[in-house]
Amino acid sequence: MSWRSALTSRFPALAHLPPGCYVVGGAIRDLLLGREPLDADIACNDPLAAAHTVSDRVIRLGGEEHLRAYRVVLPEHVYDFAELLEHDIGKDLARRDFTVNAMAVDLAKDVLLDPHGGQRDIERRVVRMVDASNFDDDPLRMLKAVRMAIVYDFTIDPATLEAIRARAPRILESARERVTYELSVIFSANRFRRAVELLRATGLDVPLALRTSDFHADDVSLTGAYALLVDDPPREAAAMKRLVDHHDRIALYDAGEELARQLPAVLRALGRNDALDFPDFSTRALLTGEDITRLTDLAPGKELGALKRALLEAQIRGEIKTVEQAEAFVRHNRRRNDNN
Repeated sequence: MSWRSALTSRFPALAHLPPGCYVVGGAIRDLLLGREPLDADIACNDPLAAAHTVSDRVIRLGGEEHLRAYRVVLPEHVYDFAELLEHDIGKDLARRDFTVNAMAVDLAKDVLLDPHGGQRDIERRVVRMVDASNFDDDPLRMLKAVRMAIVYDFTIDPATLEAIRARAPRILESARERVTYELSVIFSANRFRRAVELLRATGLDVPLALRTSDFHADDVSLTGAYALLVDDPPREAAAMKRLVDHHDRIALYDAGEELARQLPAVLRALGRNDALDFPDFSTRALLTGEDITRLTDLAPGKELGALKRALLEAQIRGEIKTVEQAEAFVRHNRRRNDNN
């Protein structure tokens, strides 16, 4: 197999890079997995000069003085360029997170460099760390191990699990938005039970304050996952939590169809009956506020709003189906309120 041909056929700009450039990480991993890589990461001694061989429009990545990384976005692909650690590809690969990401192709020599056994681990479908100390450089890598195991259907090797467990509290040193991104990928893969199992096995569930338990379904949405695992979840997940215990037609309608349709999987995950009496989410009040004013002489305000809402709820329950029934409902409720 010509690695250079495999890469340049997918990323034509690679053919024009100067000597001393290495394609690293994800693109190689994905090719070995039989997946089409979406972008190319290049490590080299002069990343800015290499980026300019691809395009004049180069984006600087990061803000730290020591960081020299650049991005070129083309219509078909993204190319990222980073400076080789200590200008040595061996040392660069040794500082990477997992063996399956610690491979490189020397484009000039058309050679695959795999000093840490990444090919073997891909064949074994194992996420294995390069070195435990690399988790100390970036604790988010611990959560990335779970993400990779979920996305690629890999296991995490025992030594890597142990290294993560020993450092699990340090996940809180990572920026919240980076943690949120990793969790969003993990919980969007329709492998909810496996995700919970790995978060518990790594010990990351404790510092992340996730209420892991034994669940009974995998097709739980991201919102559903947060509703099940987080005590104080984001707004939409909080609404889902309320639906779990109260999901009559009115509650489902008020939640909206997109959220309500995610509820059965959450109920299955909890081992509960997932049969729901869904309303017609297209239901709208048969009478406008002006119609109700004409029928009742009510001025716009809270009383009129409450009457319109009562009509809508009656429609959602299936009690009112025609305009005539709606008018009779409004008149009856207006007289009853007057009598009270």
